[in-house]
Amino acid sequence: MLSKKSWLIIIPVLGIILVSSLAISKKLLTHNFKNPNKVINEVKTYFMHVVGSYILEEPTTYEKDNTVYTVYRGGITTFNNDRFTYYDFYVDATTGTVIDIIENEFEVMT
Repeated sequence: MLSKKSWLIIIPVLGIILVSSLAISKKLLTHNFKNPNKVINEVKTYFMHVVGSYILEEPTTYEKDNTVYTVYRGGITTFNNDRFTYYDFYVDATTGTVIDIIENEFEVMT
C-alpha cells in the first residue's frame, strides 16, 4: 500500500503527464494551413487584368505526378484582348506553393 506522502507525489506527476500528452496530441493533430485569403491574393499576382476570383477554403487532395497534395482549389478569370480566360489553380495548403494552373479560354457571345 502506498503511503499518503507517495500519493502526494504520484497525483501531480500523473496530472502533468496527462496535460502534456493532451497538449502534444493537439499540436500534432492541428494542421498548419496557410490562410486561404492570403493564398488567393498571392495567386492573383501571377495574372494581369483579373476580373474575378474564388478559393475554396476547405483543403482537398490533388494528385500530380504520382504525388498526392493537400491543396486549396480556386479559380481566376482574366480579360485580355477581348477574351475571357478562366484558370483553375491548385495551391499546397501547407506551403502556399502553386502546384498546378489549368487554362480554359472562352468567348462571351453578345
